[in-house]
Amino acid sequence: MHKKISKSNKAHPSRSMGPNVRQVIPSAIDSIDPFVFLDHFGPVEKKPGGQGVPPHPHAGIATITYLFTGSNRHQDSRGHDAVVNAGDIAWMQAGKGIVHAEGMNEKRTETETVQGLQFWISLPAKDKFIEPAFYHHPSAELPEFELNDSRIKVLSGELFGHQSPVKSLSPAYIFEVKIPKNLSIEIPIKEGDTAGLYVVNGHLKIENETLLPTSMTSFSVDGNAIEIHAVEETHFMLFGGTPLNEPIVGYASYVMNSEAQIHQVMQDYQMGKMGTVLI
Repeated sequence: MHKKISKSNKAHPSRSMGPNVRQVIPSAIDSIDPFVFLDHFGPVEKKPGGQGVPPHPHAGIATITYLFTGSNRHQDSRGHDAVVNAGDIAWMQAGKGIVHAEGMNEKRTETETVQGLQFWISLPAKDKFIEPAFYHHPSAELPEFELNDSRIKVLSGELFGHQSPVKSLSPAYIFEVKIPKNLSIEIPIKEGDTAGLYVVNGHLKIENETLLPTSMTSFSVDGNAIEIHAVEETHFMLFGGTPLNEPIVGYASYVMNSEAQIHQVMQDYQMGKMGTVLI
């Protein structure tokens, strides 16, 4: 049985972040448990000497940055410093609290067009205060394969025996799919798991619904597959996982299970317990 569309909305440019950023979750769709946030940034030109996002804290989540084009520098208060290129995964497990900076003081010599996504996954209650960690997985480590002439990249989770090396504390999958015009594919999704589909560009049909660029669609947990037809050549992301079904209390860049936990991590940051980033 196929999963059914629950809701579908277009993601609009962010009022707070400007025209080059679209907040997809929770603006277009509330959440795709365990995913609580998704931004689509770019395409935007980054010039030599330009600056990115200065140091800021996170707690209670894993942040996942994935670039379609360009590159971005990651720095954090645990001493990690990595240049993330198109096709790489930057997976930061914030846990009890970490500070990071994105795109600051890059040694860029030429103008570069940057476009990509940032997901936030809520960590399970038992792992909210785990030690922070950062993992950089180059594109070559992430499995890619063909399905009915479509190209699928497994960023997290497993599909048709292709297992991502990414380790997620919350059971979650992220698939990047590029499908040619006039082709259809069926992607299995476990019964009971959530599913969300974001169209980067192109035109899809699912259950006679039209899905256009920057549309975000959620599906029922009932059913074990999604059938997708491409009206045009389309690039989309399919993601979800086993729902945590836990309380979510968000404030700024913290996602915890209670107000008390929010107050605790805010205090930890103010007291310098999350460390600093030297930029």
